Amino acid sequence: MRGIDLDTSSSIPLDGQWGLYPGKFVSYRDIPSIESQPRYIQVPGDWSSVLSEGTRSSLGYATYRLRILVDPLKQPISFWLRGLETSSEVEINGKAEGTFGKLAENANEYTPKSVSYTASYFAQGVEEIELLIRIANFDNPDNGGIMNSIRFGSQAEIDYVRWYSIGFQLVAFIILLLHGLYACILYLFNRQEQSLFVVSLLTLAVGVCIVIGHDNLLLLWLPINYTWALKINLLAHFWQTFFILLIFRKFSSVIPKKNKWLRIYTIALISYSAFILVSSASLVNVTVGLGIYTFFYLLPIAWSICLVGITIFKKQDDVDIIFLLLSAASIMSNFLWTLLISHKEVNVVYYPLDIIAALIGFSTYWFKKFLRNTRENTLLNKQLKKSNKLKDQFLANTSHELRTPLHGIMNIAQTVVTKEQANMDKKSLKDMELLITISRRMSYMLGDLLDVARLQEQRIVLKQEPLKIQSIVPGVIEMLRFMIEGKPIQLNIDIAESMPPVMADEKRLVQVLYNLLHNAIKFTEEGTISVSAEMRHGYALIHVSDTGVGMNKDTQTRIFLPYEQGSYGVSDGRGIGLGLSICKQLIELHGGALTVRSDIGKGSVFSFDLPLAGMVDLPLSQHPLLTHPVTEGTEDQQARFIFHDAAIDEVAASSLIPPLLNEVKASILAIDDDPINLNVLVGILSTEPYNITTANSALEALELLGTRQWDLLIADVMLPHISGYELTQKVREHYSAADLPVLLLTARSQSADIYTGFSSGANDYVTKPVDALELRYRIRALITLKQSVNERLRIEAAYLQAQIHPHFIFNTLNSIMALSDIDAKKMQDLGDAFASFLRISFDFINTGELVKLSHELELAEAYLYIEKVRFEDRLNIQWEVEPGIHLHLPPLLIQPLIENAVRHGILSQHKGGTVHIRITRQDNFTLVEVKDNGKGMEQEKVNQLLSPTMKGNSGIGLSNTNRRLTQLYGQGLSIISKPGEGTTVSFVIPDTNAVDR
Repeated sequence: MRGIDLDTSSSIPLDGQWGLYPGKFVSYRDIPSIESQPRYIQVPGDWSSVLSEGTRSSLGYATYRLRILVDPLKQPISFWLRGLETSSEVEINGKAEGTFGKLAENANEYTPKSVSYTASYFAQGVEEIELLIRIANFDNPDNGGIMNSIRFGSQAEIDYVRWYSIGFQLVAFIILLLHGLYACILYLFNRQEQSLFVVSLLTLAVGVCIVIGHDNLLLLWLPINYTWALKINLLAHFWQTFFILLIFRKFSSVIPKKNKWLRIYTIALISYSAFILVSSASLVNVTVGLGIYTFFYLLPIAWSICLVGITIFKKQDDVDIIFLLLSAASIMSNFLWTLLISHKEVNVVYYPLDIIAALIGFSTYWFKKFLRNTRENTLLNKQLKKSNKLKDQFLANTSHELRTPLHGIMNIAQTVVTKEQANMDKKSLKDMELLITISRRMSYMLGDLLDVARLQEQRIVLKQEPLKIQSIVPGVIEMLRFMIEGKPIQLNIDIAESMPPVMADEKRLVQVLYNLLHNAIKFTEEGTISVSAEMRHGYALIHVSDTGVGMNKDTQTRIFLPYEQGSYGVSDGRGIGLGLSICKQLIELHGGALTVRSDIGKGSVFSFDLPLAGMVDLPLSQHPLLTHPVTEGTEDQQARFIFHDAAIDEVAASSLIPPLLNEVKASILAIDDDPINLNVLVGILSTEPYNITTANSALEALELLGTRQWDLLIADVMLPHISGYELTQKVREHYSAADLPVLLLTARSQSADIYTGFSSGANDYVTKPVDALELRYRIRALITLKQSVNERLRIEAAYLQAQIHPHFIFNTLNSIMALSDIDAKKMQDLGDAFASFLRISFDFINTGELVKLSHELELAEAYLYIEKVRFEDRLNIQWEVEPGIHLHLPPLLIQPLIENAVRHGILSQHKGGTVHIRITRQDNFTLVEVKDNGKGMEQEKVNQLLSPTMKGNSGIGLSNTNRRLTQLYGQGLSIISKPGEGTTVSFVIPDTNAVDR
């Protein structure tokens, strides 16, 4: 380099041929005494070709040597060293200038540390620089030695370039952290926008890549060793590409959001990350050399490029997509520069332009979206206010139009009941009364809608008169008595007879009490609902208290707003949220106030005050106001089974619905917390061949579930304490969709509700109101499905039994032929047993639902006799059958268990063993147990055998047996097994199911 002015020239990469002393730590003073000449090696590059020619491994130690001829030095010179794998020491003209890590000749004594650093030197007039770099590497088997260019120049130039690069890295790191912090804060305020959280993780990963990948700044800030530096570097790099992929998937609206390949890749990525965290540095470097790291790093980049291409070439509704494409281009630029620099150093200074451009693109996209959404929200608010006013007008007009036909229905029904009461049977009379009740409750809801419009227009005029509260309350309670049928609820009145009258509008007071009591009953599963009154400062303070679910503070603040409902019943379809709002406004018209006190789980107390009446004459009596046209309240109207067409019931009754597969009456369990809904359902299905059992809560249904075999479960979605969704999930813990179909009924028809219903395990989902014909067809279809599955399982069991293994037939025939020359009598007995086994295996009775126990035992005895003759002392058989047991059970239950014990338990071990069959009577059931002392199995194998979704032939018999037992008796096989100790398989037949149905 003589003739080059180092003071004015830029830094120079020392790329080219260097001398290398493999397996030696050479110092400056050792050079004259070294006999061997150095080997020459290309720098930068891996030293394995020279260090260990036989193994091609980069593990080891060596000394690099380079002589640099320069003009006489006038200013200090410096070397910028990066990418030395892994521990290094620099010596310039015999002067040690830097040691990082601990050098040693073996892996046990050395300490790795790979950082970016500078080494300076100055001696006036020196014309030759002897540079020695001693390196030891016992961690990276694929890369060792000097892996990056070493820059040489004046100390001022090297410091300028290096700190210029570090400054850019710090700026980029701080910008990324700030953007990540902003994104994280925004995500905390809006948890639904998960892309913000992904962006915060992406900025963190990119920032870590910057500060650990170029000049190893992170190692200067954190006291971490080489191993953790390597792990953090790898994790940050391939997780950043994964986060980039997630971001582009989020913004690419043309791409489906659910992708099984992405889930598989995510699981693999997490697994690889966990492996890196727990592995040593050498093992991690092995995975890098095998290309595993490269796969996880490059695949998301390629995937992202495909997404960008699809986004460009497909039509987009997003006008701001250009900013995302700018970000994509910047990210691709950064990626390509990273690859280029890693293979060939094209520049020494880190430039964060592409990263900043990507951030600008993302930020611009989000800000544009925010401003556009703000404008749209302002416009939508104006439209909502206008729509809200139009909605009130529409509801009022609709209510007026519906009241006329509804009252016509009520009047006609009442006339029929009055005129034909003597000629109608009790069931028809009860159905007509139910129709009148449903129509009246619908009339109450329409009244609520009209009251809202009247209150807004201030058209309600009170007709106040002295009224006795103690006479009004009993009538209102009688109107609601039907709602507590079957519920452990008591309605109490605690009003003294001496309570003076109040000044109120009788109709409106009944309306308020009706709404409050109706609300209390709806939110109380059990306990007491009380109406009490007291006098306070010239007012009567009336309390309606319950022991129901209660409300939190947030609910109490909004419960009196129009169309608001408590969280317990917000989506149950029982009302429109007007009752309490109307009550509050009506009480305020009386000069009082309506308040609430409530605690979660402790119930609620609604209180309102009314002015006391003066001393005026009262009527002699006030009768219960059962016939008053009152308005039902607070979002409490139950969604009913209402027929869309007046003639639909007649059509449903006359339609030819396909018959069931067998003549046995199907058993249906119906769950609804409203007795009226259950009565309507029972009425619709009264002409069908069903046995219907009703339950008022999910807890009651779960208790009934194990008492017998059910063919269908019909449940309302909104149930107290446990919803229909949760009930379905609990049912699916024990029964598959084919073992016990579930039909959910609800008033809501939004896609989210339907999705939740099916994801919880329901077979079908019907929104109310429904017509009778549709409901009957759906129920018939589900029950037919259940019966078809039962039939398939029986046929499958018979088919599996009929599919006798050829080896078993050939071996048995060989045994018979062998005995023909040895023992003719034994041969004849074996032939008879084999014939009996074949006859029973192919018997058509195996496809029936139940067979006698003796039939099952005959098949088992024939099989065991054959196996005993074949294997003699290797197979021992113990029978323990309690005499006098006469029961019927599903066919082909016992023999498959015995065959499994013999083949997989006893005969799988050379010494053989004993199979013990025990059938005994217990309390209320018969126990069948097959026990062997064979090789046993792990619990995971037990779970696999009982899985209804097993693939292949192995274990199908046990799975089939378990499913049939579960369907019939609610309880399948019990398997207890330990490796080396044997297996016990048992099941029970309840007494109520032990005979033919």
